[in-house]
Amino acid sequence: MSTPSGHAPLVWFTSLAIAGAGIMAAASRHSDIGQAAQWDALAAGAVALGAGLLISTLHLGQWARAPLALRGAGRSALSHEVLLAGAALASGVGLLAMSARHAVDVRIGLAVVAINVLFLLSIGNVYRVRGQRTWGGATALLPLTTGLVCGETFVIAIGGTLVPDASAVWRTVSIDAMVFALGWQTWARTAWPSARRPIAVRRGHVLSLMRLLLFNVAPVVCLAVRWPAVAMVPVAIGLVLDRCLFYAAADQHTTEAELSSVEALIGRDARID
Repeated sequence: MSTPSGHAPLVWFTSLAIAGAGIMAAASRHSDIGQAAQWDALAAGAVALGAGLLISTLHLGQWARAPLALRGAGRSALSHEVLLAGAALASGVGLLAMSARHAVDVRIGLAVVAINVLFLLSIGNVYRVRGQRTWGGATALLPLTTGLVCGETFVIAIGGTLVPDASAVWRTVSIDAMVFALGWQTWARTAWPSARRPIAVRRGHVLSLMRLLLFNVAPVVCLAVRWPAVAMVPVAIGLVLDRCLFYAAADQHTTEAELSSVEALIGRDARID
């Protein structure tokens, strides 16, 4: 279940971008944490998203090719992701500049929330491609749910005692756990049984359980015992693990992939005989 080396830039890009957009979305709606804490949260989100966009150029191979991703605007999911990524970062930085001077209008904050939520949805939409059996359905919602969990957890950690209510974390964690469970079921039914090594199935279940414990159980426990800063650690690790699992579960349904799967099964049966 290791992540292919070609996916490493995507793992780090999506991890940082999801966390950054989620933090900015949560910070934009949490004016109750105070101006200073809101500024810190927005800055953390903008830095994370900016770092993710920088890393994404490694996947393109050449910096000069980056603008080419915009040519499909209006018809390409990747182009929409690139445009919304820029809009999300720009909106966060703009809100950051405004919050440094005075309290931000609620309507502006909600607009920033909407832009970042759209960007998180666009990440999942990029991977809804024909023939890919494990990246559609509920799995496409994981960037949104994981981003919101990261955002609410990190904002509470940054705001500390200034946050009056942590109920948003309970809601987002519960929704994310359900979405991940549906994705886990899909991976176990389609991707892992076709693995060349049977141990990959067991390892997939173990890593999925670890992700669920780190990302959905640990932050709830940390917040319940009033350790908000500690909650950021398992959430960050769980997010990276979530992305690794996502790419490791890729199952492209093509003629070549089907032939490889049949050959693997024949070879496995021959070894058993």
